[in-house]
Amino acid sequence: MLDQATNVRRIVSEIRHETFSRHSSGGGSPRVLAVTGGKGGVGKTLTTANLGLCLARLGMRTLLIDGDFGLANLDVVLNLRPEHTLDDVLAGEKDLKDIILDGPEGLRVVPSASGLLKVSELGRVQKLLLLDQIESLEEEFDVVIIDTPAGISKNVQYWTSAAAEVVVVTTPEPAAMADAYATMKVLSQMMREERFRLVVNMVRNDEEGLKVYDRIATLADEFLSVKVEYLGCVVFDDAVRNAARERVSYVQRFPFSAAARGMRAIAAQLASEKDSVSPKGSMQFFWKRMVTAGQQDVFA
Repeated sequence: MLDQATNVRRIVSEIRHETFSRHSSGGGSPRVLAVTGGKGGVGKTLTTANLGLCLARLGMRTLLIDGDFGLANLDVVLNLRPEHTLDDVLAGEKDLKDIILDGPEGLRVVPSASGLLKVSELGRVQKLLLLDQIESLEEEFDVVIIDTPAGISKNVQYWTSAAAEVVVVTTPEPAAMADAYATMKVLSQMMREERFRLVVNMVRNDEEGLKVYDRIATLADEFLSVKVEYLGCVVFDDAVRNAARERVSYVQRFPFSAAARGMRAIAAQLASEKDSVSPKGSMQFFWKRMVTAGQQDVFA
């Protein structure tokens, strides 16, 4: 047990050293991940919040964006009370940098509006405006995680196109697995996504997580010709529900819980492979030149 703990501390130290070295050299655009899932209730927002916190603890300057216009709740999960949201940015009343909230342990959060149907679907001008605002933050962060809405709407397609990597969250429930596969199908066919990362929530054990991954990856490879990579799983744990009731992340409130251990492992996996990621362009956000590259429908 002592050797294992020593090894974990060594890995964390190496990740922090590499992050510091990158900051000092001023290199690199932020790594951008879109967290999606198809079906609601699979733990997508909790995954975003807890993963972001774990990455921040590894020394990475982390920004979370709540991309669920109209039904936002990332601020609720992190017990934040925004005075202004993305709705104010899209209305031209605020700049994006003016609404960013300071979250726990150095985490930064862009809150979205809740219950405002006028921004539930972005128009072309709003999407371009938002991209301009996001691109202005390029130098300030090492990693950006976008919490997308449930389903496969145009907003989901917009956010996943904005990211270098798409993380799909599912559970062992057949309906959730079917929706995860459907999400991959739509994004591969309409947005030409060729690679997905998978997180399996609410599993009984690691074996069940791997079984869910094998099933989805096999179908995706055979029928969609896309690659699905396994990031890890989070076991079903009362700590998750109890922390949510207290409006705090479970990796903070119950750091020694099985769920927290699973999320830390996922964060460590992502952080350790950061230099191997191939962005979709000169920057990992969705560049305006893609409007004329066969993906105009995202801006419709």
